[in-house]
Amino acid sequence: MKVLVLALLVSACLADPWAEFQQFKEKHGKAYTNAREESSRFATFQENLEKIEKHNQEGHSWTLGITKFADLTKEEFAKTYASGRLPLRAVSSNARNIDLTNKKVIRIEDLPASVDWRDQGVITDVRDQGQCGSCWAFASAATMSAYGKINDPTHDLVTLSTQHIVSCTPNPLNCGGTGGCMGSIEPLAFTYASLFGVVTEDEYPYTSGHGGNNDDQVCDFDASKTDVTTITMGFETLPHNDALAAMDHLANKGPLSASVAANDWGLYSGGVFDGCDYDSNIAVNHAVLLMGYGTDDDGMDYWLIQNSWGPRWGDIANGNAGFIKLRRQSTTQCGEDTTPLDGSACQDGGVESVHVCGTCAVVSDNSYPIGATYVK
Repeated sequence: MKVLVLALLVSACLADPWAEFQQFKEKHGKAYTNAREESSRFATFQENLEKIEKHNQEGHSWTLGITKFADLTKEEFAKTYASGRLPLRAVSSNARNIDLTNKKVIRIEDLPASVDWRDQGVITDVRDQGQCGSCWAFASAATMSAYGKINDPTHDLVTLSTQHIVSCTPNPLNCGGTGGCMGSIEPLAFTYASLFGVVTEDEYPYTSGHGGNNDDQVCDFDASKTDVTTITMGFETLPHNDALAAMDHLANKGPLSASVAANDWGLYSGGVFDGCDYDSNIAVNHAVLLMGYGTDDDGMDYWLIQNSWGPRWGDIANGNAGFIKLRRQSTTQCGEDTTPLDGSACQDGGVESVHVCGTCAVVSDNSYPIGATYVK
């Protein structure tokens, strides 16, 4: 009944697409260069409205809505906002099974029913990467902030500088892209922090995704003159494609950075998302903060994720602006990422296909910093 009412409400509000488009432009500060571009964007907006209405009438576990991405095609959205992500690994296409040698025995019945690291005060505010492939920097900064607080509960939670990470983290092997706004990986950020540390957001504000001119290509940090706020001792990676290992870590240690396939997330507006297709290419192309799990009121298990697309996207109606819930399966489904160079392999690494598991590959590649410490 709840879904039917929602569908009727959506249908009613879509009666005048042009009026909806005008409200959309005003709400999200959209401005187009000329009448031709506005006409093109309106056509795309109308197509997305039809998609939203149709989806919400079909009774899925998640809803779509008019997000700030509603004037973009799926291809445009994926190219601009779901890019710049690459796991640091060289996995052959026949690597299918998790190595059970000396593997810790984890039983789901021994784990808490739900985990949300916001309850422990270790999760920084939702942020917006803008039009820059810097998701890897936002995921790593949020993870390092969380572990700094976990390791020193008496210290205030600090928002770390993503611009420092974006502009200064080297990427010589072109993992996840060529670095900066063109993509990289969290393990490189964790490694950089172990060598040089990271300053705060206030000390080195983020500009790359909001009109900064090549700010991702120039590092304005001088290690010999600047005191950093956080350092690490490197990073660790969880067993690939192991949902129980991820749950156990979330329950007993802390959040994780996670590789995901986010091409279909643009219009998400609530509920437990289960819209990734396991029979087609699962293009892992985005990095997020995996910071909990639980079960909703309808009995559907989920993973809780903080994204970096700002607070005007996500499960806003339920108080989770900037967050998405992905379905957590009792038997983890898997598929193939057959375009790893689009976001899941280092250049010249020889990887042609990667086996990935979980909704939108959420448990395929999870890492976290070790020894994260606030030093001032």
